[in-house]
Amino acid sequence: MAVMVTLLWLMSSILFIRNPKSEKIKWASCIGFSAGFGGIGVLLGKGLSRPEWILFLDGFFTSIGHYITPYGMLIFGLVYSDFIKINKTKKIYKLLLLVPIIIMYSLFQVYPEFKVNFVILSIWVVPYVVSANILLIYSAWRETRPAIKKRKILTCLFVVPMFTFALVTNIILEAFGIKGVWYYNPWMIGVQFLVFIYFAIKYGILGVQIRFEKERRDSTMKAVSSGTGLLNHTIKNEIAKIDLLVNQLKEYIPPDEASSENLDLVLNSTNHVLELSTRIHSKLDILNLKESKFLLSQSVDSAISLLKPYLNLHTDIKIVKQYTVNATIFGDAAQIQETFLNIIKNAIEAMDGRGVILIKIYKTRRKVYIDFTDTGKGIEKDKLSLVLDPFYSTKRQQVNYGLGLSYCYNVFQKHGGDISIKSRVNQGTTFTLSLPTKRIIDIKINPQSNSNSNGERAYGQN
Repeated sequence: MAVMVTLLWLMSSILFIRNPKSEKIKWASCIGFSAGFGGIGVLLGKGLSRPEWILFLDGFFTSIGHYITPYGMLIFGLVYSDFIKINKTKKIYKLLLLVPIIIMYSLFQVYPEFKVNFVILSIWVVPYVVSANILLIYSAWRETRPAIKKRKILTCLFVVPMFTFALVTNIILEAFGIKGVWYYNPWMIGVQFLVFIYFAIKYGILGVQIRFEKERRDSTMKAVSSGTGLLNHTIKNEIAKIDLLVNQLKEYIPPDEASSENLDLVLNSTNHVLELSTRIHSKLDILNLKESKFLLSQSVDSAISLLKPYLNLHTDIKIVKQYTVNATIFGDAAQIQETFLNIIKNAIEAMDGRGVILIKIYKTRRKVYIDFTDTGKGIEKDKLSLVLDPFYSTKRQQVNYGLGLSYCYNVFQKHGGDISIKSRVNQGTTFTLSLPTKRIIDIKINPQSNSNSNGERAYGQN
């Protein structure tokens, strides 16, 4: 039993420490800690001959294990599935679902010895735990984003068997008069702990792997920050030269529509880079955010416009846009646009001159998302977690320094957002960028969501 308590509290501590601000993680940790308190009650022994303070702790801890654990399971299911969208309504449900616990404390004694009628206890605990399982499975079933769906399925595979086993051994069998089966719980918890560690290392569960990767990536960024200062200074000087020379060329080249347009595109690109360069500090992990209001869709469109020379060279590459929402964001427009530019340029280079880049903007209850999906060569599974690391690159060119996607990651981290990647070799890659609701000033449903970049707007295209 001591092993069970240790493993439960260890899992709960790992989850909470890795992501203490997440409501889902708080309730997941609550389940582990409250179940652990039930185990502590067993370790304190039996009989009324024990000291008074031990009797009190035994009754109190055991009641937490029996009453609070199933309550935590159901609230976790509600929060994890986003079944209730409105925070005020969610608070009301949390209070109402406490009613059976209050009744149990009023009906059955806790001190000097915890006593409960398991038949009555099962009347509300069984629906609580079964409902939690249904909510978790429903959340995974209705998820449409493949990467998130996979994580939710893994969470179900980890959580649902544990909830069900605890319900059967601790409540249902006791209600039928079959006692002592809960002694097998430590073995189940041991197996679940090994599964938890395996999922956390290999796939990521409830955010644990993501946090490990972020810590490694952030430490790498600090290690390369001094070299980035020199790189930034050099780029600024060279771009300034290009800008000066192009302005001089405009004075000597006879005016015609094609050359003027191309020279203006070059100047727009150099001005964009100079604007960024003057505001990036000498360290990679310190960005000066110059925040203002801007339309997210316009930022994506501007990035595509700056890449027009690349698209003109690859006429068989089409960019399809699906903007289901029109979001006004408060953030650094230039650096977010540069992030989009980097990701789209990488997608173009990954497709060897032919394919489709699908750009989606959509919103959930808490975040706005931007997806960039290409039909390129994809990224090997063992390299996927390294893509956002500084100086890592899948490209072989000597001019590539592997800083573009690290910069993108850092920009969105500074905005309170995140970047995730899913990819399959020879099928393509999807970059999913997210920004929290605190960055959203206004958002409207866009009735015309589809267009392409190499021609007329293609409204209604699927």
